[in-house]
Amino acid sequence: MTATRELPVLDATAELVAPYGRLITDDVTADIDIPYYRGRVVEGGDIGFEYRGAATLRTAKVLPGADSTVLWLERHLYLTQLFVGLGTEPFVMVLAPPNHETGGDLPDLDAARALRIPAATGLLLHRGTWHDFPIACRGPVTFLLGNSAEVIDALRAAGTARELDQGDVYKISLPDRLATRLKVLL
Repeated sequence: MTATRELPVLDATAELVAPYGRLITDDVTADIDIPYYRGRVVEGGDIGFEYRGAATLRTAKVLPGADSTVLWLERHLYLTQLFVGLGTEPFVMVLAPPNHETGGDLPDLDAARALRIPAATGLLLHRGTWHDFPIACRGPVTFLLGNSAEVIDALRAAGTARELDQGDVYKISLPDRLATRLKVLL
């Protein structure tokens, strides 16, 4: 028997996102001094993107209208995965806080949230944050994704949608492991 847990969508703020990662917006604070473009460029500091092995930057387009039920959550312990929504549409991320440092090997669904990330905003996840792929709220959303080659290779090699514990991917089936589905209330 599988239960359905409903998740209302909350508008993301820096405070709401803090347990899971950080928002990347067009607000840039002058953190470093690079002398070549003074007066014309505000040079922000490192946002904290971390990975093991080779970094990958790729794009993906998420289409609206699909079922918003979340069946899978995954985490990465060596990657601070980056999702940057391009264009004019917001997106939703289902997130549960990292728990690997306290020995957790399953997400805390009581702490899971569905957060609407504003258009043209990025989300940098903390290492170990449980997440699903973004969900399009209204229209298609194209993403720039900061990942590691190790994660992409493991996901591609899976061959079929299944649980995965390979490389830096630990992906679980919520129905199989927790007898639960998460229904995002768009």
